[in-house]
Amino acid sequence: MNFVIFLVSYLIFDIVGSLSYVGILMLFFMLIKKVFHMNESKWKALFNYKNGKGIYYVMIFPYLLMLLIIFPLCLFWFGVINFEYTFLGTFSIILLLTLRIFTFSKLKDLVKNYS
Repeated sequence: MNFVIFLVSYLIFDIVGSLSYVGILMLFFMLIKKVFHMNESKWKALFNYKNGKGIYYVMIFPYLLMLLIIFPLCLFWFGVINFEYTFLGTFSIILLLTLRIFTFSKLKDLVKNYS
């Protein structure tokens, strides 16, 4: 029964995390645009910084911020439903969400082909 609860909780936090990541990422892009008065050449320079690592920096910061927001939410959720292994469940969800960062490596080829 605990595994089913964990699996459903993971799916819920995966959806909430994905939606919040997209929102934070868009907010981050808008903030960069407003603060630095970005145009096409500045965006290209930012994304091609150190052979395409600039886009990683721009995308990973909001992802880490999303993980920092999800962590206390997971602790609270597992506390509310009286999950037996609250911290282990929270840590597992954060770990599973963190493994998704490795999918960002597919963007490297796109950035190199674009420039």
